[in-house]
Amino acid sequence: MLTPEKVNQQSSTRAVQEKAHERLSYLIDEAKVRIELFTSRPFDDADNRLEIPHFRLVEAMVLTDTEEALGADARGFTSESDQGYSWSIERAAITTGSPLVDSLLRQWVSFTAETSNGGNITVQLL
Repeated sequence: MLTPEKVNQQSSTRAVQEKAHERLSYLIDEAKVRIELFTSRPFDDADNRLEIPHFRLVEAMVLTDTEEALGADARGFTSESDQGYSWSIERAAITTGSPLVDSLLRQWVSFTAETSNGGNITVQLL
């Protein structure tokens, strides 16, 4: 399980090391939610394979921790356009915002799907 102290120790990035303890706690929780949405599974603190993608996502979120970036991510818009007569919005595919983390989570999902015997699908509605 990630803690702000552990994130500070593992990261060599100044922005992470200078981030307030409360903000790091918030971003750790926010990263868990993104991982749950991406994998459509509850976050498992006991699964050590999730620690690396969780850490990388928190680190990436710290580096893009601005109101503009967080607002665009939260809305999930890749582009907005007013073409004179109508307003169009393109939505992005579900992603954590980090291609590396997305790849690690896809591998984790495929591995856990192979080892599970249920095959049930869980859907989370916001």
